[in-house]
Amino acid sequence: MALLSNSLRELLSTQGEIKPQLHSQPLFVTGCMRSGTTLLVNKLSQHPQLLKIGFELNQVWTEIGHAPCGSLECTFMENHNASFDAAFQMTNYFSDSIEASKSLKRTVMRAYNSYKLQEGRIFYDWKQVIPVNKSPHLINKIGFINTLFPESKIILIIRDIYGQSASQKFHFEDYYKSTGIYNTMISKHNECWNLTKTSSEGSYPGNFSSIPKMWLRLNQCAIEAIKRIPESQRIIIRYEDLIENQPEVLSKVFEHLNLNAKHQSQTNKIISRISSFKNTTTKGDPLKKWMTQLKEEEIASIDTVTQQEEYNLIEAFIQENNILSK
Repeated sequence: MALLSNSLRELLSTQGEIKPQLHSQPLFVTGCMRSGTTLLVNKLSQHPQLLKIGFELNQVWTEIGHAPCGSLECTFMENHNASFDAAFQMTNYFSDSIEASKSLKRTVMRAYNSYKLQEGRIFYDWKQVIPVNKSPHLINKIGFINTLFPESKIILIIRDIYGQSASQKFHFEDYYKSTGIYNTMISKHNECWNLTKTSSEGSYPGNFSSIPKMWLRLNQCAIEAIKRIPESQRIIIRYEDLIENQPEVLSKVFEHLNLNAKHQSQTNKIISRISSFKNTTTKGDPLKKWMTQLKEEEIASIDTVTQQEEYNLIEAFIQENNILSK
């Protein structure tokens, strides 16, 4: 009987334990809203090893990752907030998403996105694929993420405060027109925007100054966390460099990610194809249009923020650590 059992195992290739296989930890991309995270990930996901998982996974992080992202609140999470269960649930989610992505229906959908929207690619190197999660709502959770996935690499994009504030303003106005919901800055430490049905002192539409103040809060929070991560695992990008020097930025990013050399020809094609910038709120040069879009009093409120010492520290960090300075 034992001999028959062993023969059957050999025939069906079910000999005891399955072979162990190392899996790549996720790549995370974050930054304030309106800072180019979507543009960057749409480029990166054209690589055979970089598979974008979902849109932003905000509801997933909220429900199983123990990290409220968006919806009603976006909570600040530190290293000590990380738990084994959060790591276990999110690891399984990424693994399940990769398996689901191999299905015919998802392959067809990727073909559509690739040809029509110039997003991602159709086929991936499934044996070496890296799940990519981009979300602005992870900007105040970098330490938390690094504790859950200690070998992961994190990309932080920082946009000039004037351009980001102008884009954020129009985004919030459009959101309010369609939903009647305010984006509100509350006093809770390092909390991101809360969605509220009523206006208060920190709400927009209403108080524009809350937008540059939130830029300062979130980027200061992100930098404090990412400074503690080894340089080999962090990538800092200036949004303006991504727009003006896209091939150079992408070349540096791919070099830092250290992907399989067999895909170098694909990497070179991605770098050489410059994606036109498509803004979802307003038309015009994303680096200059704030000059005509913002009112004098709005520019003055941003100027007030730029005079703070915290702002100078952020700018100094970007200057020294952005990927083009390396």
